[in-house]
Amino acid sequence: MRCFYLPEPELCDGTIIRLPKELSRHLQTVLRLQLGDKVQLFNGAGQVARAILRENSEAELLDVVQHPAPLCSLVLIQGLPKRDKLELILQKGTELGVNEFYLTTMERSVGLLKSDRKQKRLERWQKIVQEAARQSRQYHLPQLVADTSLTGALATVEADLKLLLWEESAKPLQEVLPQLPPQRIAVVVGPEGGISQQEVDQAEAEGYLAVSFGPRILRTETAGLAIMAILQYLYGDLASGWHG
Repeated sequence: MRCFYLPEPELCDGTIIRLPKELSRHLQTVLRLQLGDKVQLFNGAGQVARAILRENSEAELLDVVQHPAPLCSLVLIQGLPKRDKLELILQKGTELGVNEFYLTTMERSVGLLKSDRKQKRLERWQKIVQEAARQSRQYHLPQLVADTSLTGALATVEADLKLLLWEESAKPLQEVLPQLPPQRIAVVVGPEGGISQQEVDQAEAEGYLAVSFGPRILRTETAGLAIMAILQYLYGDLASGWHG
């Protein structure tokens, strides 16, 4: 059954709602769905409903299910890279189960967000996250915090385990991963130019552990995705399997 994002705070079994114009147009003109056809709708807060299409761009919600929150919440603090790389990180990060993205301006950031384009870019990034969540059935929509400083992100994010990927670190990732699953993990990844020593010191002062992936130097769009896959396998959905 096709699945679509519906920005509603709460889905209630048996209610009839009017679909957003963009979604309704897509269902009718692109997918050619007819009255009485069934789709799946999720609200980004874990609720999923089977829906029957009605007249006047309406849908009747049935069989509303609440999916549990992730076993381990993953936060990616990403130094702003170039636009195409950032879109890849948001798309694939969502598919891998990242729960929060903090897009931070760092000393060596290339993809700075201009004020006159901020709102338009943010809307595009939100759509990328929504579409990736729809495709991958991530029913808890990731939070996206854009255009914040590293200082602001470090001060805001709380986590049981805090990691910073730094190619100059002599400490391998394996040495700092706990046996007991953390409930929340935050990871800092630098932009194309990497992380400065001052930023490393700043993160370590906030409790972040600088670690490396060994001999290979990974691109910024690869590093965060690689560690998120590892963490999901060890502590998250990839470790536990699908709960239905």
